[in-house]
Amino acid sequence: MSLWQRILGENRGLVTAVAVILVVDIGLYAFAVYPYANKVEQSEQRMATVGSQLNDVTGAYAEASETVASKSIADNQLERFYSDVLPRDLAEARNLLFPYLDNLSADMNLVLERRSSVSEKVRDSPLTNLSTTMVLAGEYEDIREFIYEMETAPEFILIESVVLGQGNGSDDELVLTLGVSTYFWEGPDEAS
Repeated sequence: MSLWQRILGENRGLVTAVAVILVVDIGLYAFAVYPYANKVEQSEQRMATVGSQLNDVTGAYAEASETVASKSIADNQLERFYSDVLPRDLAEARNLLFPYLDNLSADMNLVLERRSSVSEKVRDSPLTNLSTTMVLAGEYEDIREFIYEMETAPEFILIESVVLGQGNGSDDELVLTLGVSTYFWEGPDEAS
C-alpha cells in the first residue's frame, strides 16, 4: 500500500468532509460569488459611464446657459444700438447727414459742388441704408481734417468710398468724391 492510499484510508471521513466542503465552496463561488462580483463590476462600469455622461451634460448645460446669457446681452446691446445710436427714420437720417456734413465742410473751408442721396432697404433686415455721394473741392489739409472729423464724430456715419483727384482750377485745389452712408431702423411694422 502506498503512502497516499494509507493516508486516505485512515482519514477517509476527514478527506470526504474536506472534499465536500471544497466542492460546496467551488459551487458557492461559481453560482453566487462570481456572478455577484461580475454584477458589481458591471454596475461600477455603468456608474462610471453615467458619471461621465452626467459631467458632459452638466458642461453642455453650463455652456448653453452661458450662450443664452451672451445672446441676451447681445440682443440688449443691439436693441440699444438701434434705439440710441441709429436714426429712427428717413427724416432723422437726412437731418443727421445733411446739416452735419454741410456744416463740417464749411468749417473745413471745403466747397460742396454737388450731392446726391438714395435710400435702399437692406435685404433680410429691418434696416434701411441712406447713401450720399458728395463732391467737395478744397486743399489737401482741409480734406484730411474733414475726413478725420467725420471718422471721430459720435454720429453714426460710415465712409464707404473716397476718391481724390486734381481740380480744374488752381494747383492747390483738389476734388474729393466721398461716399457716406448711415442706417436707420425700419421695423417690420413700418416696412412696406
